[in-house]
Amino acid sequence: MVSNDVSEKTPGTPLLVARLHVDLCRLASAICTRCADRRTA
Repeated sequence: MVSNDVSEKTPGTPLLVARLHVDLCRLASAICTRCADRRTA
């Protein structure tokens, strides 16, 4: 019941977390690709 109350107070939190997660994944992949390019170059 408590979790339901919290979700009702902040309905947009899951979306914000998902967006942050996607952004972090994109940054991590970009950094990894840059490191890989430097290693091969």
